[in-house]
Order: sequence, then structure tokens, then C-alpha cells
Amino acid sequence: MFDPFIAPSGTLLGLLQRGRGDGTLHALAAPRPEALAALNHCVVSDPRHDWQVENRSLYYARLYLDLDGGIEEIERHLADPDDHIDTDDSRTGLALSVLGHLASYGRDDALALLRRYAATGANWAWALDELALRDDDAGLRSLALPVLARFPATDQGAADLAAAVRDSFEPRPWRLWADDPRAAVGARVRAAGEQGSFDRWQRQMRPGGPRPGWSVQAVFDWAQQALERGSELHVPAARCLSAVAGPDDLPLIVEAARSGPEGARCAALHYLAEAGDPAVLDLVEAAAASPVRTVADTAIAAFERMTCDDAVERARRWAHRPDALGAS
Repeated sequence: MFDPFIAPSGTLLGLLQRGRGDGTLHALAAPRPEALAALNHCVVSDPRHDWQVENRSLYYARLYLDLDGGIEEIERHLADPDDHIDTDDSRTGLALSVLGHLASYGRDDALALLRRYAATGANWAWALDELALRDDDAGLRSLALPVLARFPATDQGAADLAAAVRDSFEPRPWRLWADDPRAAVGARVRAAGEQGSFDRWQRQMRPGGPRPGWSVQAVFDWAQQALERGSELHVPAARCLSAVAGPDDLPLIVEAARSGPEGARCAALHYLAEAGDPAVLDLVEAAAASPVRTVADTAIAAFERMTCDDAVERARRWAHRPDALGAS
């Protein structure tokens, strides 16, 4: 990326490029077309020397609101053919962040443009993260097929999809899509999520020490070690269990859910709830009464994700309980 051209500090453009507070005052005092031209220039030609350490999007978004400015120039910038040639985040990141702030202020045109760009643009992942914070469930679900179409049904496509799910800043869209009943959506995203959890697990193994094998006990140890370091990785650990656990491992998982160490117990509860194992409801009831807050909260969270008939029947029985199980 070339260093941006920065106008003299005494000009309106120079003030806005530097993010100066008095730049807003000068913009509001200037003729509106001149102010909007300077603002658009800043947003489509990012003036920051290092976009990763300078936050400027809210500053520009509020100025768009103050000037009642349209987003036509941003749309032209995002639709430019260069979008699929120069795919560096620095080309479109500021424009997408500004659109995100505008959408949060109720600008439907900004929300619609983010949706279109997420479906067709090169920097779709950034746009999707912006939408994850601002869009409703229906809007996000409508993007499932366009986004997944970017990943062909090949080994490389599956690996790229797993990396996209694993590295996303905002997991909300992927969680919605994982619940989609269509095999082309839900099944693909769930498989990608499981692979991403394994990738994350492998990356966090200490390279200097012994590496555990692909076993249920290794997953339990990883979950426990993470908890001792202050990270709750029960759900990723449960996804790992889904891939490594076989029928012979069920007694070990049930025992961990009943009386295992805190991290292992939480991972086992999530796994059994996801699998709909008949034993999990009694285990959830026991865990919910645990004096260990993490275990009790995990039991409630795992139960709330269950949708089988047995879980519904148990919820009816627990409805009058005065504790958290009754509220769930």
C-alpha cells in the first residue's frame, strides 16, 4: 500500500484526513457539497498511515449523519473492478466500518449495501462481521448461500471454509447457519466448525512439550488446562469430542460429566447435550446444583440448547423449580 496523500493541515480535507475535532466544525461551516466531497475522499482513500492502530470510522460516520450525506461514493468505491484485484483490507476496511456505524444509527441504505457487498465483494468477511453486530437474523440467514458458494465442494474448499469459520471475529452468522436444516448450509457449517475447533486445538499445543494423541482424554486435558489458564473452551472441546469419541468412549464421557475435573465436566456436558444422550438430563440436573459456578452455568447452557422430546418433557417437570433449571 502506498502512503496516502495528506493535504495541508489548514485545509478542510487536511483536517478531516487527520481526524481533527475542529475538522467537524469546519465541515459543518463549509458549503455542503465541498464538505461531502472531502468526507467521501477520506472514506474511499483511507488517509491513515496505519489503519490497524487508528480508529476513524465513527468520526466519519457521525459526519455523514451531520451532513445528511448519501453513500453513493462509497457504493461506487466498493463496486469498482479493483475490488477483486486489490483485495487488501486497507482498500475497503474503512468504508465498510463507516457503513457499519451508519447501519447502527438506522441507515437502511448502509445496511443494504453491506448485505450486497457481503454477497459479492472481495472483503466479504469484514462486511459480514459488521452485519453480525447490526443485522437481524433474517438478513444474516439470507447471506448463507452466497457466502458458502465462495467455497467449492472440494478438499481445499472445505479447508478454506473451516479457516473462515475459525478465524471470524463475529461468530453469530456462522452459528445461525449451523442451525439451518439444509444440508448445503447447516451440515457444511457444522463440519467446518468442528474442523476449526481441531485446528485451534492443534495450534495451542505447546511445541516444546509432549503432544497428546487424538483421544477423548486428551481433549479433556486440553479443556482443563485452558480453564486453569483462564479460558473457557468447553464448547470447542465438545466439538473435538464429536470427532474423536467412539461408542467405547461413552462411559468415560459420562463419568467426566458426573464427577470429572471442572473443564472436562463442562466439555462432557456440552457433548452429551449436543448428542442427545439419555443420561445427560440427570447429569445436567446434578451439575446445575454444583457449588462450582462454571459447572452450574454450563449445565444450564447445555440444557437450553437441547430440543429433543425428552428435554421438553423434563423442562415441563422442572418449570416450577425455584432455581435456574426452572427458569430455563
